[in-house]
Amino acid sequence: MQTLFNSGFLLAFFAVALFSSKSIFIKYAYQYGVDTTTLLAWRMLIALPFYVFVLFACLKQRTENAPKISSNSLISMIVLGILGYYAASWMDLEALHYISAHYERLVLYTYPAFVLIINLIWQKRRITAAEVIALSIAYLGLLLIFAHDLTLYGDAIILGTLLVLASSFSFSFYVVGSQKYSSKYGSKLFTCIAMLAASVIIFIHFMVTQPISNLAQPWQVIALAFAIAVIATVIPSFLMNAAIAQIGANKAAISGSLGPVLTTGFAILLLGEEFTLWHALGMLLVLVGIYSLAKRKNS
Repeated sequence: MQTLFNSGFLLAFFAVALFSSKSIFIKYAYQYGVDTTTLLAWRMLIALPFYVFVLFACLKQRTENAPKISSNSLISMIVLGILGYYAASWMDLEALHYISAHYERLVLYTYPAFVLIINLIWQKRRITAAEVIALSIAYLGLLLIFAHDLTLYGDAIILGTLLVLASSFSFSFYVVGSQKYSSKYGSKLFTCIAMLAASVIIFIHFMVTQPISNLAQPWQVIALAFAIAVIATVIPSFLMNAAIAQIGANKAAISGSLGPVLTTGFAILLLGEEFTLWHALGMLLVLVGIYSLAKRKNS
C-alpha cells in the first residue's frame, strides 16, 4: 500500500479524475446560457498564461545541442494544435448541448479507432484481426447506448454523437502527429506551441462570430471556465507528465480506462443523469474493447 501511494499510479489516478471532471463543469456552465465559443474563449484566456510561462521556461532551458525548430516543423505543430485543441475542443463542447456527459466521454474514448485508420492510410500500418475485434466490441457498446437514448432524446443524440465522433477524428490526427514532434522537441514545448496556436484561432473565431460584450458573463460561468481550464486541463496535464516519468507512458495510458467510469459517476451524482442497465452494459463493452486494444498496443 505504501508503495502504491509513493508511485506514479496515484498521480495518474488524480490526473484522470480531474480530466474526467471537464464534462461536468461544461454542463454546469451551459445552465447559465453561455454559448460554446464564448466558454471556449474564456477557457483559453485563463489557461493561456500557464502555457506561455512553460513555453518560455522550455525555450530558456534549451541547449545549443537541442534540435532547432524548422519552419516546416513549426507549421506542422501549429496545424496539429488547431486540430487537437481548437477543432476537437469546439466540437466536443458543442456536443454536450445535445448528449449526456457520460455518453460523450464514452464516444470520445473510442478515438484509438481513428488512430488506427490514420496510421493505416498515413504510415501503411496494417490493422490486425485482434484490433478489429476489440474495436467492434467497443462500438457495439456505443450502439447499445445510442439505440436506447435515441428513443428518449430523438434527433439530438444523432447530432451530438456525430459531433463527438468528428471531435475524436480531429483529435486522432493530433495524437498521431504529436508522437513525432514530442519526441523530437519535447512534449512540453510541443504542447505549448499547439495550445498557443489553438488559442489564436479560438479568439479569431470568437471575434468573428460574437460581439466582444459576450465576454461579460455571470461570475459562475467565469468560475466554471477557470475550473475547466485549470482543474480539468492544466493541473492534470502536469500530474500525468509526472506519472509518466515515474511509471512510464504505457501504464499511465492504460490508467485512462478509468476516465469514462469516473465521468459516469460524476454525471450521476452531480448532474442526476440517467444510468440504466443498457448504459452499464454499453459502458462495459466500450471499456473492454478499448482496454484490450490499449493493452495489446502497449504490450
